[in-house]
Amino acid sequence: MEFSEQDNQAFFEELSQLYFQDPEQFEQRRKALIEETIQTFPEDLQKRAQGLQFTIEARLQAYHDPIMRMNKMVEIFWEHFANFQEVVNNPEKVMRERQDARREATILPFQRPGH
Repeated sequence: MEFSEQDNQAFFEELSQLYFQDPEQFEQRRKALIEETIQTFPEDLQKRAQGLQFTIEARLQAYHDPIMRMNKMVEIFWEHFANFQEVVNNPEKVMRERQDARREATILPFQRPGH
C-alpha cells in the first residue's frame, strides 16, 4: 500500500492530534500499527522484528517528551546504520570480533534430590 505525501501528512496530523487529546489511545494505536507492520514481514523474520522492537522500546522507555524520544530514535537508527556499514565494508572483521567476544560457558552439575 502506497501513500501520497498528502496521505502521509493527514496520517501524521491524525496521530499528532490523538497524542494530545488521548495519550493512552495514541499509545494503543502506535503499538497496533507496529504490530500490524511486523505481521506483514515474512513469517521467519517476525520473531526477530518483535525482538528488535522490544529492544528499541526498552531504550526509549526513559524518554517521554516526543522530541527527546524522536531524537533517541534517530540516534538508534544511526547506530544501527553504522553497524550495517561496518558489516558491508568489512564483514571478516565483524565476524572475527563477534567470534572473539564469545565466551565459554561453565556447565554446573546439579544433583537430583535423593541421588
